[in-house]
Amino acid sequence: MSGSRRDLHKARLRRDRIRREKHGQSARQNAADAPRDRAPPFLNAHPFAMERSMRSVQALMEGQPLGSVEEANARLASLTAGGRIVETANAWKQEDPKWRAQELAYDAMEAEDLSESSRLIDAALKLDPECVEAQRLRVSLTPAPLAGRIMLLREVVEKAEQNMGETFIQEHMGRFWQAISTRPYMRAKQELGELLAEAGDLAGAIAVYERMLELNPGDNQGVRYPLLGLYLAAGQTEAAGSLLATHQAEENLMGSIAWARVLQLWLSGDLVEAEAALARARKVNPFVEEYLRGVRRISEDGPGYYRPGEVTEAQICARDHAIAWKNHPGFREWVGGLK
Repeated sequence: MSGSRRDLHKARLRRDRIRREKHGQSARQNAADAPRDRAPPFLNAHPFAMERSMRSVQALMEGQPLGSVEEANARLASLTAGGRIVETANAWKQEDPKWRAQELAYDAMEAEDLSESSRLIDAALKLDPECVEAQRLRVSLTPAPLAGRIMLLREVVEKAEQNMGETFIQEHMGRFWQAISTRPYMRAKQELGELLAEAGDLAGAIAVYERMLELNPGDNQGVRYPLLGLYLAAGQTEAAGSLLATHQAEENLMGSIAWARVLQLWLSGDLVEAEAALARARKVNPFVEEYLRGVRRISEDGPGYYRPGEVTEAQICARDHAIAWKNHPGFREWVGGLK
């Protein structure tokens, strides 16, 4: 494959990952409730439909007296009664270039065609050169070396932090994702962490994900899963143990948590407990072991959704843990020796 075609292929993969971001977040939260004989229903909708609706509600409620809860609910009911809340908000905000730029950025993330995505990104940046979402997307689709994309995306993140201001950040600390306006920044932050991990800068990626969890402990973006992989890759067993303890309820449900526990105990030298954890992890998701031992190949791309206990979840888990498995080949041998 030529260099230009390879760059275009990578750009398509990055765009496809961007389009799946919202699916992935929904899957983390809803996969256990989905019927096993069909794909979750949210895959049939535009991935950012819910976020756009929430953003529209916030816009239409701006400047309205809060009053009682009943009054607020009545106002909200009247706004949503027609079922065209996004269109209504767009009409109200048609003179606001920042609003329109973000809408174009949403369109770019949902577009089927790569060239159409690029056109929409350019249009968004023309309206608002500081649109964080559009800036992030432009970096994602730029066929630049990894180091160059990291530099560009770091600039996007730092500029967004400056524009938000320290006062805003502190006021929203601990519930950052609830403010819709912060989500483009949080997506840029997440992508920066991914690029740093790809470049082998484990400390940098860990710092990014840790900061994201400080801002939003609820972790709507699911960064705790790759963070566990990074902790384990770096041999930070105490940090991994602390994060696992925070999400102990997921250990019998989520493959990434269950298999991370096995490696954390193995690295800590507690082989008896590690063997018991391995037995549990094999029950939570047996397909992960096929990726760990190289029977299945970890693809550059990933599934658009997953269900706990199935191959789709194992693919996500393998991507989260690949760097840790690579850094600890003895763990693979140990797992392979325990049938």
